Amino acid sequence: MIKYLYGRKSILTPLIEGEAGFRFSDLSHYARMENELMRDDEMSKTFIIDRFSGELSVNGRVISPEDMTQDPKLTIPTRHCYCLCLSNRKNSDELFDKFKADICIEVNVELLVEFLKDFFTHKFQGMQVIARKITYYSKGHLPNTHEASDLVFYKPDAFSHEAEFRIALFYPLNKPGFKAIDGETLPFKDDNESMHMTFAYPDKEFLKQFIGNTFERKA
Repeated sequence: MIKYLYGRKSILTPLIEGEAGFRFSDLSHYARMENELMRDDEMSKTFIIDRFSGELSVNGRVISPEDMTQDPKLTIPTRHCYCLCLSNRKNSDELFDKFKADICIEVNVELLVEFLKDFFTHKFQGMQVIARKITYYSKGHLPNTHEASDLVFYKPDAFSHEAEFRIALFYPLNKPGFKAIDGETLPFKDDNESMHMTFAYPDKEFLKQFIGNTFERKA
């Protein structure tokens, strides 16, 4: 299964050359992104209900939707996690523009997910790895689930051009955080700062196995 990662060559070169692993960003990071075309509050999902599509009644008397000041909104919190956001679209001029990217990288998702599951089984038990395409929703669309982890894979249809495929790392809720080698515990979430998880390995060829062809933007 091949998906695609867009970005700047100057930043992604270490990944391509096997000197660094993929970066998984915490869910709150996406509300802080510099690129406003990609910025989105992922910590909750808001669904707008068309007031003309349903019926509200009180004591059997139907309330006129025209008397409602606006469409009702349903906001549901998502479960905080760490994500790698890929795309189903290969070498797309539109995504080069939207992401302000100059390179597109093939990613062997099946192999990467297999590695992540095996890695966390031994390194950080309780971490759950879920890889799934994003479901895009429009006004009037309500989710088929209210599970906070499932809603991580829902986005407004304004982002549908991204055709996103997301790998999410859900940490165990019964643990306080990551324990660093100096003994300090790092919390899973910082309300004031983005957090990123990366992997390193001394054998460059090992990390390069997850990377396929690369496509640079045409001048």
